[in-house]
Amino acid sequence: MFLGKALAILSTLKGAAAATVVVAAAVGTGVAATNEDVQSAVNTAVETVTGKASAQPAVVAARNDADKKLRDAFQDDQQKLAKMHSTHVGSTDRAMLNDTVNKADAALRDELTKALNKVAALTLGREGLESPRPNGTPDIKVAFTSATQSTLDQWVRDEIAAMDKIEKVAEDAVAQLPTSTPGKPDDAAKPADAGKPDDAGKPADAGKPETVPAPPAHPTP
Repeated sequence: MFLGKALAILSTLKGAAAATVVVAAAVGTGVAATNEDVQSAVNTAVETVTGKASAQPAVVAARNDADKKLRDAFQDDQQKLAKMHSTHVGSTDRAMLNDTVNKADAALRDELTKALNKVAALTLGREGLESPRPNGTPDIKVAFTSATQSTLDQWVRDEIAAMDKIEKVAEDAVAQLPTSTPGKPDDAAKPADAGKPDDAGKPADAGKPETVPAPPAHPTP
């Protein structure tokens, strides 16, 4: 039963050929014992089935964490910039607002790119996350030490602060633009009681007699 589970996993990880080799090893041919690729596949299968998968290398976890923090900070700042486009300003200041926000957005993207490139430089070539190397060169693995982790953490903090500053500068610049309330006319442009006649032009009870004559008395029969 255990071998059946292992073969099912190997069939997806290494293909049908690997599964065939393991079957051969199981019946005593000994092929798996001399095939490093198959040995690795078997070990992976056993670790997966028994719940003892190998731990993720520290450098991989560090890189993923740094990338996530930088991208999350970038997204927060970019959303704040996007909201600035809806700021109500006069028509003459709309172009300046859009130009300010668009330049800040471009600077924010450049800062993220620089930050991610430095993270890659600090992690590639480390044990567990090797960089590509030319054929024939020795496979040199550099340990990922606590000092490297500290440098990486500081870089992430500095870059998040730099992105926040880009957003804040744009926010302050937009705050200096005069705002307007759409659809509400200014009081100065609104005539005082326009179209309403004043009392001087209104006739005082025109056509109305001052006294109403009494009706004539009915004759006595």
